[in-house]
Amino acid sequence: MAKQLTSTQLVNLYLKRIKTYSGTCVRGGGDPATGLELGDITPIPNAGQINAFITLNLKEDKRTALGFPEKMKRTHSGPDDPNVPDALDRAGELDAAFARTGRLVGPLHGIPIAIKDLFDTFDMRTTAGAAAAYANDRPPRDSTVVAKLRTAGAIILGKTNLDEYAPAGIGRSGFGGQTCNPYDTTRIPGGSSGGSAAAVAANLAMCALGTDTAGSVRNPADYNNIVGIVGTQGLVSRDGIFPLSFTRDRAGPHCRTVRDVALVLETLAGYDSKDAVTAAAAGPQVSYSRFANERTLAGKRLGVLRDLMIEATLADRDSIRVANEAIADMRKLGATVIDPVNVQDVIAEVVPYLEPSFLAKNFPPTLAGPPDPIDRVVAIAFDHKLFPSGLRGANLRMIAAQARGPEGKYAMNRYLQARGDPKFKSTQDIFATATFAGHLEVLKGAFGETATTLNTEVQTDHLLRMQTLRQILLKAMADNNLDAFVFVNTTIPPPVITPSRVPAAFGPRTEPRVLKAGTVLSDPELLPDEPLLTTDLDTFRGAGGSWGVNVSPESGFPSIVVPAGFTKVVYDRVPDPADPNGSRLAGPTPAQLPVGMEFLGRPFAESKLFEIASAYERFTRHRRPPSGFGPLPGER
Repeated sequence: MAKQLTSTQLVNLYLKRIKTYSGTCVRGGGDPATGLELGDITPIPNAGQINAFITLNLKEDKRTALGFPEKMKRTHSGPDDPNVPDALDRAGELDAAFARTGRLVGPLHGIPIAIKDLFDTFDMRTTAGAAAAYANDRPPRDSTVVAKLRTAGAIILGKTNLDEYAPAGIGRSGFGGQTCNPYDTTRIPGGSSGGSAAAVAANLAMCALGTDTAGSVRNPADYNNIVGIVGTQGLVSRDGIFPLSFTRDRAGPHCRTVRDVALVLETLAGYDSKDAVTAAAAGPQVSYSRFANERTLAGKRLGVLRDLMIEATLADRDSIRVANEAIADMRKLGATVIDPVNVQDVIAEVVPYLEPSFLAKNFPPTLAGPPDPIDRVVAIAFDHKLFPSGLRGANLRMIAAQARGPEGKYAMNRYLQARGDPKFKSTQDIFATATFAGHLEVLKGAFGETATTLNTEVQTDHLLRMQTLRQILLKAMADNNLDAFVFVNTTIPPPVITPSRVPAAFGPRTEPRVLKAGTVLSDPELLPDEPLLTTDLDTFRGAGGSWGVNVSPESGFPSIVVPAGFTKVVYDRVPDPADPNGSRLAGPTPAQLPVGMEFLGRPFAESKLFEIASAYERFTRHRRPPSGFGPLPGER
């Protein structure tokens, strides 16, 4: 222990960095009536700002004295309570305790951490990025994981920006505005935990908390050249967190190193009586940080999921190059790499057994008689050539792309009832909240505006598919004796910030999930008989254009993303009415943007993931800070 820096000094250093680097990074969008960023925006190149924080944990007198804007104050629904300690007060308490005892209060003593504005904090505004008119915008208590961080000695710096209520994936909210990527401020930081990831990448906090329903921890980690992990579903409590899906939501940390992520995760993990799913995590606490110091992958067996690393367009190409170099490095580290893992035969065996309805709904000719459908399913089990495979058949991307049922409305109304605010009581209040252009339709889709029941066919299919996917992954791992799967988190680098979320503005600037007839595939071997698509093709891209983003949340398996390098060139979508997809790829454009590799493990095998990720991190050292956010005077 060097004893060269007090907690108070560290917090002040971070506040100085936030003041310097967390300003506005876009032009336009301001609504004169509300002051909110509701209209169309234009990103500022080399802005030197990223707009990561939307609330600071500072009392009013300190916030004013330090020159932070009024919008970042702790509460907007009434006067701040001067008796509630802020970040600097807590730092002083920790310094006094250490001076008195010579001991740390916990494993995160004095560590400044940022919190995504989905997590309840009793001392700060918590509105999920929305300009929501709560009677009290401070919840009555901390979420379970925030309480655990405080007990461990962490100092909560403030709340970070996000996609309002979590859907969308671009890092923009009505209250917080747009967060920008520190590696290129004209591009998104990922979503929905973009503010958390950008803050960590630009060193505005040591670590941050995010949430992940369809990639919202892992995708921003990839886009911001940091480490992000989601543990097994049930390892970490979701109590006191704005929900999106009660089957897929998970909280997870962002840090700049694997060991730091391990230390935070072990603080968060464990049973919580307020979240029944965590009953699976009851038992002795695991010290994950002990497993985050490996130097070799000797003895490890890794399986490459090539089905999640395909090149449908040129936009995918350079990230796949980085991924191939990463896989070569894993071999140099001593890993036995199975490339590719044969998942297709496992799918053909498991799907007819566990989910024959999948074939009836998606490939009805497969079960057309004679013989009768049951005997057809039996025949498929013994002859996998009868199973519909390939790019136009059932593949891992398709299996993992099952839509969530109408969970959002139930989950959100339950959260709001537990919070007990007398003004903001249901999803109807969400739909009445001021929001940026185009975002409202996203919210309606996420929170099932028309949902009246959970007993729907989509919900039943979703719950069944989760079990099917788990069994496919477990069997493929067992057949190949794997320690983990590996694939690139996304083959699409961070897209350029779009003016709004209106489909006409947003859609033509992102990679399409469905490629229209007439599209020329950049890799003709992807569909050898059809390099020029004769009919529309659903490729099952997920959030962030990722092929594999849904595998971890749909299965509930643990997954960690680690920096793997940088692109050399990128292709961006631009509108083009003459193109079958309504847009074309512009490029190649020279650009060094982060790429991350994802490691997916067995349930509750986080320790194994930390061994693998730490060895890869130590050997490759691909993490590098963004150039425009360097040390300030007085920093060491």
